[in-house]
Amino acid sequence: MKNKLLIFGSVLALSLGSCTSNFEDINTNETGFSNGQLEQDFNQVKAPLKTMQRGMYILVADDWQGDIQFNLSADIFSGYMGTPHDFEGNANNSTYALLDGWNGAEWVQKYQREMVNAYNLEKLTKEKYPQFYAWSLILKVYAMHKTTDYYGPIVYSGFGNADGTTPYDSQKAVYDQFFAELKTAIDILTPKAADATASFFPSGDATDGTTAGGNIQKWVKFANSLRLRLAIRISNIDPVKAKAEGEAALAGLGVISSNADNMAYIAEHPVKTYTGPWADINAGGAITSIMNGYNDPRRDVFFHKATGGVYQGIRMGTIVDANYRTAKADLFSKVGPIVENNLIPWFNASESYFLKAEAALKGWNVGGSAQSLYEAGIATSFAQLSAGSASAYISDDTAMPANFTDPLNAANNIAAQNLVTVKWSDAASNEVKLQKIITQKWIAGFPDGQEAWAESRRTGYPKLFLPANNLSGGKIPNGTFVRRLNFYVNEKTSNPTGYAQGVSLLGGVDTGATRLWWDTGVNKF
Repeated sequence: MKNKLLIFGSVLALSLGSCTSNFEDINTNETGFSNGQLEQDFNQVKAPLKTMQRGMYILVADDWQGDIQFNLSADIFSGYMGTPHDFEGNANNSTYALLDGWNGAEWVQKYQREMVNAYNLEKLTKEKYPQFYAWSLILKVYAMHKTTDYYGPIVYSGFGNADGTTPYDSQKAVYDQFFAELKTAIDILTPKAADATASFFPSGDATDGTTAGGNIQKWVKFANSLRLRLAIRISNIDPVKAKAEGEAALAGLGVISSNADNMAYIAEHPVKTYTGPWADINAGGAITSIMNGYNDPRRDVFFHKATGGVYQGIRMGTIVDANYRTAKADLFSKVGPIVENNLIPWFNASESYFLKAEAALKGWNVGGSAQSLYEAGIATSFAQLSAGSASAYISDDTAMPANFTDPLNAANNIAAQNLVTVKWSDAASNEVKLQKIITQKWIAGFPDGQEAWAESRRTGYPKLFLPANNLSGGKIPNGTFVRRLNFYVNEKTSNPTGYAQGVSLLGGVDTGATRLWWDTGVNKF
């Protein structure tokens, strides 16, 4: 695996030029059929739709790229996972020595598989098949909100420009377009979704491989849920727009509120390979500290027990030596059954409740109190994971996150940071209430480290462990957390004008220390 990552670091920097500046080369018809041949039974739209949905998470053939795109970046930064490897002599993302060869994977993946196909689908369907255009917009926003939340400004509105330019948009402009595209999709599909059995395909062909299949109503609920997620994301920087978008998401068919409607891609989760045969990823020190302290029964679904029947994580920034490499199979918990069920989660009902709980704190009209929605989120997560009754857990006002102890190196030990109990208290400040909401949302969202990292940056919760070692050379100051990934390194040479524009729109230097637009450092209520 280490050799694969080293090779990829070189290949990625040399291949493709800029994924956004050689559009004509990558915008090719890979099916081998003419548009006329493909049009029968909507085959001309099935292929790009399948590619977009499958491409959300790199799968099978090149899943080693997914390892660096997810596990060795956001999954570690979020506190979910840790690595028992000494990649690049320990100077890697875990120790904040951000690697250009790793950090470009998200960029390359999303422009090759998502933006190209979204562009093609728009040309094929916008006028002739608006329902498929709407579907492509939902997929496009779902894919690219993760990309902008990695980097900040990105190429979006100008992708595929006829003049060959590839300008960057500010993150605010990208989010504005997200909301406009989701509204368009919802407005097109909602009238068609009055019948709960209505399908994109008369034959009932699901074609896409998600748990929603071709069911239009489920896709509308997913679009509304995504709209609510993004509304909360900008609530500290643009509270007026956030409230309007969030309340609009809850109107009509509303959001995913039942586990029966959870959105996931049906396939073997790549983390099963990363944590199993490759042994690149184990449980993170932060999540085991918090869940161990709460005696959280969901641990049985998230992790396998390590030696001694305990749930043991690895702290971010650990300097890995031969002892860790030897002991990783026994002393540290592997990611467990949740990645062994042939589902890659995109959005769960529990998240809707936590989003609405936070919205209630902010005074939005969400149809419930912050407490009732918070408790519903926990109960819904327990039900989803078959973790038994959540009643005792919700009522626990004593248990607190545990201190972290490293079985191999006491220098990595650290006291618990996220010092809140589970039980709700009306007497608590809004900050403490938010801390409880985000902590439980963070637990319930495992293993989606991209979303968890975004929310921990936005809110500061749960309070995570700083890296045990910071090898960034001062680019990310000691005592601070990584806020973003550097732009894809090829953009500097293949799209220098766009890159310079992106850095200008970022409003800071192109390092992991610069905050994104929505990352204000202040929570507004």
